[in-house]
Amino acid sequence: MTEETYAVKIPDAEYYRQMVKCQAACPVYTDARGYVTAVARGDLELGYEIAHDPNPLSTICGRICGAPCEAACRRQVIGPDYESVAIRPLKRVLTERFGPEAQQRLPGAQAMETVGSPLVPLKGVIVNGAVAPRNPYLPGQGAPLPFSTARWSRQTLRDLASIPYRKRGKIAVIGAGPSSLTVAHDLALLGHQVVIYEAGPKTGGMMRYGVPVYRIDQQAMDLEIESILNLGVEIRFNTRIGQEITLADLRRSHDAVFLGIGLMEGRGLNIEGADLDGVISAVDLLLNYNLGYQVHLGKRVIVVGGGDVAMDAARTALRLGQITADQERAMQQIESRSEEESEAVRTALDVARTALRLGVADVRIIALESWDELPASRIELEEALEEGIELLPRLGPNRILGKDGRVTGLEVIEVASVFDEAGRFNPKFKLGTARVMPCDSVVLAIGQRANLEALGGAPDVTITPRGLVQVDPLTLQTTAPDVFAGGDVAFGPRLIVSAVRDGHIAALGIEQFIQGKRLKTETQFEWTDLTQRHTMFPGWTKLPRQKVPGLPVDRRTGISVIELGYNLEQAADQGSRCLECSVNTVFDGSKCILCNGCVDVCPWDCLKIVRLDQISGDANLERVIENQLGAPASFWSGETVPSVAVMLKDDETCTRCALCARRCPTGAITMEAFRFRETLAYADQG
Repeated sequence: MTEETYAVKIPDAEYYRQMVKCQAACPVYTDARGYVTAVARGDLELGYEIAHDPNPLSTICGRICGAPCEAACRRQVIGPDYESVAIRPLKRVLTERFGPEAQQRLPGAQAMETVGSPLVPLKGVIVNGAVAPRNPYLPGQGAPLPFSTARWSRQTLRDLASIPYRKRGKIAVIGAGPSSLTVAHDLALLGHQVVIYEAGPKTGGMMRYGVPVYRIDQQAMDLEIESILNLGVEIRFNTRIGQEITLADLRRSHDAVFLGIGLMEGRGLNIEGADLDGVISAVDLLLNYNLGYQVHLGKRVIVVGGGDVAMDAARTALRLGQITADQERAMQQIESRSEEESEAVRTALDVARTALRLGVADVRIIALESWDELPASRIELEEALEEGIELLPRLGPNRILGKDGRVTGLEVIEVASVFDEAGRFNPKFKLGTARVMPCDSVVLAIGQRANLEALGGAPDVTITPRGLVQVDPLTLQTTAPDVFAGGDVAFGPRLIVSAVRDGHIAALGIEQFIQGKRLKTETQFEWTDLTQRHTMFPGWTKLPRQKVPGLPVDRRTGISVIELGYNLEQAADQGSRCLECSVNTVFDGSKCILCNGCVDVCPWDCLKIVRLDQISGDANLERVIENQLGAPASFWSGETVPSVAVMLKDDETCTRCALCARRCPTGAITMEAFRFRETLAYADQG
């Protein structure tokens, strides 16, 4: 029988950074672990600081981020529910209480929260009416740094700005979307003069015009953007670059220009009938709806596409013709009346809303992909289905039918495959499977493109074959040295938080361009022994993920924001599910007596003691063995009676319960917290 061998990896600092999977997956390196556990402890002010530090749009991301942190969360490998920590909704809990919207929400008492009655301070969680800490160790008093920071930390930017004799530049920012707002935020902190030129009447870009109003509180968005403008950023609305002002004009009057114009136009479909009245792009549908314009789709709508934009378009179509903004405000006023009238009012309100929904369009989505291949996020998909939208996978559009110039139906065809053997998008269809689906409108959610009018044909700014602006990925500088670009116009449609990252990178690129100096990133690491005070939250592996409370389906009308958010008790429970991936078991082989106690006590089978000849690895492993034992692995592997054993650990399944450290009779195992801090310096600094 062949004996099992194990491929091992010697961890280094990068390994421990990547082990905190939520932070590693976040484009701006938000220490989600830090703010999630702060919520669990009841230390919400610190939690907000952690969430906001690398992300000036944390309020917005707390509501509509695609949450790559959740997709990476290691909690998904731990039962019983195998679901990630609810990271994004917990960010909203923090921003509502300490973000720019907090003062608006609770005037004069943003650090207080109503949980039942009376008001209680947010320095703990509510336990039988009392406030109690949730975790045995808190920041300070020898505890580790509360969070790990990226190089665009607000304090790092302020430190850079304080360096003597730096040049202050004037920068033009075209567009007011997420990448542009982040550039403006960072450059303002660095002391530069920033002017935003926005073609429309409002800020936000596709966050405002491309995200349905039922998904985000517009007032909260406005307040967060206002906090950025209050840093001294000037904005000029209704100013379309390429018309009254050209890019050439901006380049003459500014030291640098940032292009953040996004992809504000939808892609068409090259099939018969695509020019019929009743065919509309999802981008145009969302833009018109969010601006308050009437859009008439008829009673039967088919949306083509399988991504989040398709879900947004379908759910927006469902709301068309329901209630106007004025009606919604009137209903909200009714709902806020005294308790004496409440029962009769609720009944009337329910009847009114039900009647309004009876005339709602029948909305279907067709997608090339199978259920497993759909690119839409799970929550978007679930909410669309919950609202009664039908999704038909593995169907593609064949031609659009019409009469008298108006859409009457969509001929669809079954899909054999979407991707070829190399994984490239290359749909194949099943001949003889075409059928007609009657409809009044077809909404195309099949991609977006940029309107590059703003470039004015600038010959030194290169456009890629995809119709995007070519940039250096390290600085986001275009082929024109004084012009930078980021967001969707440089990379295609991506998450809002990815656009925020682009803004950070571009701001630092512009800083280097203005100073004529290269910036370097320096990283400090810190380890703190927590063995005597590390305890996980009670029931942390058994607490299930709780769905974020939202409006009942029959109340999801018009502009009502659907997601209501967690209360404090729910938030603390959800934060308690975190596995604290930044806390690690550290082994000291010189103290180990091979008693096997740690292996026996581990409930997750993370630990194993094996012979040296049962492991394999790279040159790092060879160096460690020789440094530790004084001879190469080959020497010890040749022993007739093995005298060397190896402790192996599977970090993926470890829950940081610390049972092994407590069981160890010699103190060979410690629980230690890992933190890092990135800082910036000019390459020519000492």
